[in-house]
Amino acid sequence: CGREEIYKTCENCGDLQKLPYRCNLKWCPRCQQRIGRIRRNLISLWARRIKQPKHLVLTHRNFSVLTRKSIRSHTRSLAKMRRAKCFSDVRGGCCSTEITHEGRGWHVHAHLLLDVRWLDMKQVSIAWGKLVGQDFAIVKVKDVRDKEYLQEICKYVVEGSELAKWEPNLINQFVQAIRGLRMFNSFGTLRECAPEIRRELFAMKPQAEPCQCGCEKFHYETEEHALIHEIGQMEKRSSSRKNHASKPAAAAAAAGRTASTPQLL
Repeated sequence: CGREEIYKTCENCGDLQKLPYRCNLKWCPRCQQRIGRIRRNLISLWARRIKQPKHLVLTHRNFSVLTRKSIRSHTRSLAKMRRAKCFSDVRGGCCSTEITHEGRGWHVHAHLLLDVRWLDMKQVSIAWGKLVGQDFAIVKVKDVRDKEYLQEICKYVVEGSELAKWEPNLINQFVQAIRGLRMFNSFGTLRECAPEIRRELFAMKPQAEPCQCGCEKFHYETEEHALIHEIGQMEKRSSSRKNHASKPAAAAAAAGRTASTPQLL
């Protein structure tokens, strides 16, 4: 990520600019900050629309081996939790899964921002514990009167600094387990108003600078496609030159044939 380049070409004058390529992978340290910033903007605008947001943390026992099956099981438990009786007053929210490994196994836990006035934490602990196969589970509700909750909810799946400390076999195990799986979900009131919030964010986004020629239309290509496109353009120009060069020669040959043909009276 960041080593390859994307080519931005003006559709009017053909001016070419090189931009760094972004992979948008969940575990990429280069992309995490940008993805987190986009998510943070979305959630902060939604939080303004609700009166009493709650930050809930759901945990369960560590895994000795991290697998896709364990991640899927965690995700299904979160979906069932939203339908539990203790969540009946929850109007909506979002959920972000975080994974850490500090030498005692894989710790998978969820951060939820909820639109709800009050939660019975005893019932939440019991309900979540049953879903993850425990008598009870450690759950916490945090104060959200300041903006510190945004840092928790918008956390990356794993911090880049922590990922760098892991052994190669742990990194491979982590990547294979989460590849292609969603680690952030919204529901209820947040999902309903998400299109409106995205339109608001789009309106706040600064407009892209036009080309020096004044054109605002560009097309984007990878280095490979840009090279193929350039080869195609070169072949067209070469073919066009050959056609132009052959026309005078053909005209001269035709004139010579006409001159050598006897005129019949």
